[in-house]
Amino acid sequence: MAEQAEAAAGKKGGGKLPILIVLALVLGAGGFFAMKMKGGGEAKAEPEVKLGKIEELDEFLVNLTGGTSYLRARIALHLAEGTKEEEIKANLPAIRDAIILTLTNKTLREVETLDGKRKLKREIAAKVNGLLEGLSHDESKKKKKKSKKDEEDAADAEPENPDWDSDTGPVLKVYLTDFATQ
Repeated sequence: MAEQAEAAAGKKGGGKLPILIVLALVLGAGGFFAMKMKGGGEAKAEPEVKLGKIEELDEFLVNLTGGTSYLRARIALHLAEGTKEEEIKANLPAIRDAIILTLTNKTLREVETLDGKRKLKREIAAKVNGLLEGLSHDESKKKKKKSKKDEEDAADAEPENPDWDSDTGPVLKVYLTDFATQ
């Protein structure tokens, strides 16, 4: 008789467990869907940056740091969609100057490796983007001016898009269309 009472008590307790599990699942799913409906479960999507036109620059011929070697290069800049071609053309002397200063600051060792060329492309993108941002007169587009440290950090950091040299700014990719050292 005692055994039958224990078996009956075990069945009653066992019947509550599946009900509690189902109840917990229903409440959890309800909370999840409530958060989704509020928008708290996902980050707001930023506007997607797309590639636009390619701006080819004239040839660069510069002495590299150390004075015993030089670099001859042609560079093309792949701009973000919507970048005004007039803005690039109007600032071409400043863009060329920034690139020349970047190139002459390199040693032959730094530019002869694949990693060195990739870093150089990121540096050029960061310098030109910083320059164009600093020269922008349109107050609606003007952001906080980047410091030299910000540009260096941008050049050292890998962009989120692995095929690009910069995640933001007018210049998204830099192409070395001709590159020779001696």
